[in-house]
Amino acid sequence: MLLAIVLFVASAIYFAYTRLDSNIQSQDIDIYLDRESEELEPYKPGEDVNFLILGSDVRAGEADIDGAGQSGDVVGMRSDTTMLAHISADRSRVEIISIPRDTLVDIPSCRLPDGTWTSPKSQAIFNSAFSIGGQTNDVGAAAACTIRTVEDMTGLFIDGFVVVDFASFQQFVDALGGVEMCFEEDLADSMAGLNVAAGCQTLDGEQALAFARARKGIGDGSDIGRMQRQQDLVLAIAEDALSRNILTDLPALYRLVDAVSQSIVTDAQLGNIDTLASLANSIRGVSTDDMFLMTMPWDPAGARVLPAAEGELLWEALLDDVPLNTIFDEDGEVKPPEDPSATPSTADETQEAE
Repeated sequence: MLLAIVLFVASAIYFAYTRLDSNIQSQDIDIYLDRESEELEPYKPGEDVNFLILGSDVRAGEADIDGAGQSGDVVGMRSDTTMLAHISADRSRVEIISIPRDTLVDIPSCRLPDGTWTSPKSQAIFNSAFSIGGQTNDVGAAAACTIRTVEDMTGLFIDGFVVVDFASFQQFVDALGGVEMCFEEDLADSMAGLNVAAGCQTLDGEQALAFARARKGIGDGSDIGRMQRQQDLVLAIAEDALSRNILTDLPALYRLVDAVSQSIVTDAQLGNIDTLASLANSIRGVSTDDMFLMTMPWDPAGARVLPAAEGELLWEALLDDVPLNTIFDEDGEVKPPEDPSATPSTADETQEAE
């Protein structure tokens, strides 16, 4: 969820290079992905880039926000939120696709830190890929198993990942100074700890996390509805960061980047300050108007969902680096084909006849 903001601020972090570079928690996951490490220029301009943004629901340390880990009610780790972020080859746009955690997918065999491999699973819940890979509490292995699952489902190459837990998300929003959102009605979900009044509010880290987690008693109570709210939150965070001129406020920038760099886990390439800053600099012209967010097309399957046939259009568009807003509307529905009678060629013929 934080990738756009991480990239946004990274281009200005050289003033605190040593401290921030040592803060970043990164893991080399090539061994888990059966990839050979190659000395190639990462995120090369002229090539599109795909990242996974994973929200972990692990309850450990500061991330045990509700005591569920200490009580034993929640054990292990799952990907509570998964977003696929696509940065275009010309660095003019960022597209973010939410993948429903309850999607039934095939999970391939995944390598564990001890060198053993898990058994492949058919029609398993998507977010269990993270827990299968992370059964030894290794975040890199958990992310790698999710990456393998997404690559098998989409045919895309995933270049890297960012893992955010509950505590790190709260710290990030607080370091930003909160995020402003407007609500048409009061929102309350006791399970998520959400209680905000209607109107425009500046949410602190705890409230923003509750909003991102809330599901019961809000909207239709579905995970799909929650993902839409999470997408709204991502845009609100991006808009706030841009409107507050974070890049020119060095103390605020330091607090924000320091919080981000201490509280996320990334792959080895994204965790390198030089590489991160270079990538951020290449998309410095991207604004929220250049961001397109949608949910992966899905079909109902009882309490679960299945990837819909329209999803193939989505994956092909990303593979070919075609702007998603030319194919899908703001609700993620496939746009109807244009009326052939309204094409420029027809209009020209009519003019000539006159």
